[in-house]
Amino acid sequence: MSDARRARANVRYRGRIHHVMDFSYTDNYDKTDDMSVQFSDRDERWLNEWFPDTGETLDVEIEVLNWNSRGDNRTLSLGTFEIDNPRHSSTMSMNGVAAPVTSSARSEKKNRSWKKISLSGIAGDISGTAGLALVYDTDVDPFYDVADQNDKSDLEFLEELCKSDGLCMKVTNCQLIVFEEAKYEAEPAVVTIEKGRTNIIGDPDFNRNAKDIYKACEISYFCPKTDETYIGYFAVPNAPDVGHTLRLRGNYNAESDDINLDRKARARAREKNKYEWTCRITLNGDITYFTGTNVEFVGWGRFDGKYHIDVVAYSNSSSGFDVTLTLHRCLEGY
Repeated sequence: MSDARRARANVRYRGRIHHVMDFSYTDNYDKTDDMSVQFSDRDERWLNEWFPDTGETLDVEIEVLNWNSRGDNRTLSLGTFEIDNPRHSSTMSMNGVAAPVTSSARSEKKNRSWKKISLSGIAGDISGTAGLALVYDTDVDPFYDVADQNDKSDLEFLEELCKSDGLCMKVTNCQLIVFEEAKYEAEPAVVTIEKGRTNIIGDPDFNRNAKDIYKACEISYFCPKTDETYIGYFAVPNAPDVGHTLRLRGNYNAESDDINLDRKARARAREKNKYEWTCRITLNGDITYFTGTNVEFVGWGRFDGKYHIDVVAYSNSSSGFDVTLTLHRCLEGY
């Protein structure tokens, strides 16, 4: 029995690991990670002394034993999650979120102005308030004369600023991470998913969306400080001659002497075009998959190529351990 191939979720609560019946975890690329878990409760201790108080947490890891071969034992730490929505019906179920539920950064709407500050400075202030470590993994760092936060939580506001300049933001494992997706897409693939060889469950769902795909983006912006209109433009590399130009009018809630409209045009083009080629696929559980990494599809005809992982969803229950990936094909040159 000790050599059996198996996987389990180890969920630690109040210093001890509890028996898990069902478990799922979603690693979202540019959103907060979340999980759900179901515990057995024959003696009703979860209904009484173990029932979680507001602000309590779960420490979670996935462990695989003898997975690809005898002695292939690995552990993937998923981090700490604040308990949300505990519920009981013969068993105890609860959700967990990587961004603290009780933190004002996630839920409290605020109105304030940030003055003479960079994006990394705003991210540092917000992460510090939320009790999160900041990982600012990009050279892009816009500076704002004034950035107005209007009826938004801190995390909503920061996400809005990041998106405006083509950056992504997520909260995971007690960290707030700001990063550039194009930089990660340029990395080599870490795994190959080959038709007929990789352990796939069911059939993958490939899709090509030819609608709303653009060859260029143009953004116009009227600056109230100079009383002039500025134009930003980005041409998609290797785009076909046919196609449309996405034309937008900028309306930013931040003032700056150096709004990089070309960078913003590039960000809007990426935002529209990155979902032209997509895939959703379920495989036998493997803890080597992470969002923000790339995989190579081989043997799938026109859908072959390097894809970027947007969502990783792990599930472990009595029916087995599997992982579902949601991906888009990496954009070339931008």
